[in-house]
Amino acid sequence: TYTNCLKENIMPTVFVTGANRGLGYEHVKQYAKKGWKVIACARNPEQAKELKELQKKHGENFIIEQLEVVDHNRIEELAEKYNNTAIDILINNAGTTGPMGVPGAMGYQKIDSMDYQIWRDILEVNLLSPFKIATAFHDHVARSEKKILIMMSSDLGSVEQNNFGGFYSYRSSKSALNIISKGMSVDWKDLTVIALAPGWCKTYLGGDEAEIEPAESVEQQQEMFESITAIDSGKFLDRFGKEVAW
Repeated sequence: TYTNCLKENIMPTVFVTGANRGLGYEHVKQYAKKGWKVIACARNPEQAKELKELQKKHGENFIIEQLEVVDHNRIEELAEKYNNTAIDILINNAGTTGPMGVPGAMGYQKIDSMDYQIWRDILEVNLLSPFKIATAFHDHVARSEKKILIMMSSDLGSVEQNNFGGFYSYRSSKSALNIISKGMSVDWKDLTVIALAPGWCKTYLGGDEAEIEPAESVEQQQEMFESITAIDSGKFLDRFGKEVAW
């Protein structure tokens, strides 16, 4: 458990993609504050001022890595670099709604105005990349204490909850992410794989109308990560650990 780790003075390690803003940034900030070893991945680390501030504050326990998640060679390089590192929680957080956040992103993924190139880009980032990262880092997570793989999904990926249409590109990418998360839980009995709906958060992707502050959502997510067990593998959960309808 968390307290046992503290006693032994061996703190867990968390690996987060898309760590330069939104939920990813909150995760690395809060885990660093708890004393965890943090590997924070960002597309342009030199522009990630807030991440650099955290690194100054937390020193060698806070590592920033350049990662454009669609770059499969870079994913493999990082997997090799951290070959001897046990990753307790891997948060496949990097995601996109295309070139715009909400509400702008709704315009190019409607039934009567679909931008197919943007749709392809969204699938590449939200679906293929997390699959590649999960498979590249499976062994790192499997040899850790906690063995948790988080696939950052969305309520918009729920088929049952889709009662207002639209958002075709984003919704389909997250529904597909849910099915690969479920599949991984079947194929990988040595990990706990969770598809996570973090709630509608006030981030660049979520927009200003959103209901939840990122810091609050992440605090609740991290609390939930401490309570999940291997029995939960393959579930689609909200930030409180309740099941979301597929």
